[in-house]
Amino acid sequence: MRKICLGIVIFLILFGVEPTFGASDYKLAYVDLQKALNLCKAGQDAKEKFAKEVEEAEGKLALKQEELKKLKEILEKQSAMLTEETLKEKEKDYQAKLRDFKRLYEDSQNELKLQDNEAVKAILEELVKITQEYGKEKGFTFIFEKSESALLFADEARDVTEAILKIYDQKYLQDNKGL
Repeated sequence: MRKICLGIVIFLILFGVEPTFGASDYKLAYVDLQKALNLCKAGQDAKEKFAKEVEEAEGKLALKQEELKKLKEILEKQSAMLTEETLKEKEKDYQAKLRDFKRLYEDSQNELKLQDNEAVKAILEELVKITQEYGKEKGFTFIFEKSESALLFADEARDVTEAILKIYDQKYLQDNKGL
């Protein structure tokens, strides 16, 4: 969908729009939002926070996994001494705990993905907003997003990513000064 929209815009610029002024009056640029996301202070802070959350979740899961492992070892050692009914009961209990562990693991993974997606979405929304404001302020006709699938070639002189990054980081640091 994104490719189609970009193609239509480029087509209209090149062929469909009959401007009252020359094509040289267009002021074009592009921004690499993925690069900005990875290099901005907010993105780096979000990565650090996410890494800590992953480490905490892995630690909790490792403890549960170790408990399950010990329970399985005890069950295997005692199996010869237990009655068949007691053994079935303990195996059933083990399987229930194993299912709970798997559910906890999946829930943990889903929660981490959700948190990461929300953080990335918020940063990208702010980067887009800043890019739009920058474009208006600097008088650009269009600022495109650089992506491998949409922008096949662009003169690096038209890259405004560093300017957007600078503005974003200043705003981010100012907004988070008291934290």
